[in-house]
Amino acid sequence: MTFAPDRITIGERIGALAAEHPETLAIVSVAPDGTRQTLTWEQLERVTNVAARGLIERARAAGASPAGPVGIALPSGLDHVIATLAAWKAGALVVPLNHEATETERAALRAKLAGGLLIGGREWSGEETGTVAGGWWRDDDGLGDGPVEAAGVPRSASASGGSTGLPRIVIRRRPWVYDPERLLSDADRETGLRFGQAQLVTLPMYHAGFTGLHHGLVLDHTIVLLERFVPTLFAGLVEEFRVNCFRIVPTQMRMLLEVPALAEADLTSIEAVHQGAGPCLVEVKRRWLELVAPKVVFEDYSSVERLGLVTIRGDEWLEHPGSVGRPTDCEVLVLRPDGTPAETNEVGELYLRSATTGQPEYLGDGPPLRSHGDFLTLGDAGRIDQEGYLFLVGRTSDVLNVGGANVYPSEIEAVLLGHPAVRDTVVVGKPHEYLGEAVHALVAAADPQSPPDRWDLDAYCREHLSLAKVPLSYEFVDDVGRTSAGKLRRGAATGGAR
Repeated sequence: MTFAPDRITIGERIGALAAEHPETLAIVSVAPDGTRQTLTWEQLERVTNVAARGLIERARAAGASPAGPVGIALPSGLDHVIATLAAWKAGALVVPLNHEATETERAALRAKLAGGLLIGGREWSGEETGTVAGGWWRDDDGLGDGPVEAAGVPRSASASGGSTGLPRIVIRRRPWVYDPERLLSDADRETGLRFGQAQLVTLPMYHAGFTGLHHGLVLDHTIVLLERFVPTLFAGLVEEFRVNCFRIVPTQMRMLLEVPALAEADLTSIEAVHQGAGPCLVEVKRRWLELVAPKVVFEDYSSVERLGLVTIRGDEWLEHPGSVGRPTDCEVLVLRPDGTPAETNEVGELYLRSATTGQPEYLGDGPPLRSHGDFLTLGDAGRIDQEGYLFLVGRTSDVLNVGGANVYPSEIEAVLLGHPAVRDTVVVGKPHEYLGEAVHALVAAADPQSPPDRWDLDAYCREHLSLAKVPLSYEFVDDVGRTSAGKLRRGAATGGAR
C-alpha cells in the first residue's frame, strides 16, 4: 500500500533515520541485572525489515491478513520493539498485551484477536488465533532486509479492563502515519519534547511505555528501555545517558524516593517528566518538584478512549496542589446525578468533549460510553475550581487503581467465591503509601469456626489472578453486607475504607 506524498509511516521514518545516521545508537535495552543489548538505527531498520517479511509469510500461512490485528504478548525488551515495528511495516493493527495475563484473560483476548496473529510464548497458543514465537527473525536471514510494501495502514490498540474485569481492546484513533513537516506537534513542544532527546522508558510495553517509546523513535530519540522497572538502576541511567525525558506513574515516583542515590544524582539533563495513570500523594509530588525544576514536570489526565486531555505543569501545580490541570484540547462538564451542571467546586461526574470525541472503536465487542449530548464520560468524578482547574476525587464505578493499574473487584470476588472455604466476599480498596490503593478482601467463611488460612487464600488467588489483583490484606467477617436483593453495599461493608 502506498501513501500520499505528504504522509510518512512510522516504518518509513525508521528507514529515513537509518539512512541519515546509520551508526547512531537507537535503542538500549537494560535487563534487571543492568546488562544491555543495543541496536543502531541501521540495525533497527534491517532487523525490522527481516521480521516484517517473516510476519507476512506467517500471516499468510495461518490464513490471516498481514494488515489484520497482531497481538504482541512479549516482555518489554528489544523483541517487543522489533515485533511491533515489523507488524507496522507489514501494515498491521498492533495490540500490545500483558505477557503475564491469566488464562482467563488470555482466552478472552485470543477470542478478540480471532483471524489475526499473536506473537507470544507457548502459554498464549490457542485455536482462535495463530501464535508465533517471539524472536523468529533471528533464524530468517534468507528473507531479505530491504523495505517492505505495507498491506495496510499501521495502527494500534490498547487492551483495557471492562466493567466486568474482562478485557476490551480500544483502537487508537490516530494511525501511526505522520505529516513529515509536523512530526513534532505543538503539544509535544508544550510538554518538553524535542527532536534528538534521550528517553528513558520505565513503563511496560502493554502500558503507556508503548506509545512513548514509539513516538520517541519518530522524534529521533535514543531509547533507554528498562525491561523491568528496577528503582536502583534509574539514577545511574539518567546520568550515563543524560536522559532528557520519561513517563512515570505515582507508584514509581514513591519507590524512587526510597533510593538514596536519587538525591545525589545529577538530574540536570531532564527536560520533561510526564506523570499520569493515577493520583499522586501531594508530599510525593512536592519532593519530585524539589528534585527537578517544576517547569519540566507535566501531569496529565486522559484515557485510551481519547476523549480529551487535561494537563498541568509543576509550577502551576504548586499554586493548585492536587489538581490535574485545565483542558488542553477539550471541554469538561461536571454533572450532578440528575444531569444538571454542577456549581464551581461541586463534585460530580466528568463528561468530556473534543473535536475528535466519539464512541470508542473496539476490536471485538465493547460497551458504549454514557453520553450527555455529544459529551462522553468514563465514570470519573471530580470538581472544577473558579480558575478552571480540575480536581479528581474518585470514580463513580467501583474500579480500584492499584499502582496505575485498573483492578475490578467483581473479578477478584468471583475467584474467591470459588474457594471451598469462602461463603461470601466483598473486595474494596484501602489507601496504600506506594500503590495509591491496595486490594483488601472481606471474607465470610463457609465455617465460621474454621476460617480459611490467609496464606491459602493468597496462594489460591495467585493461581487465578494477575499480581496486581491479588489482595494485599484479608479481613474475616460474619457478614459482608449484602442487601436482601443480593446487592453489595460496599461502604457499609468496608467501614468507609473506600
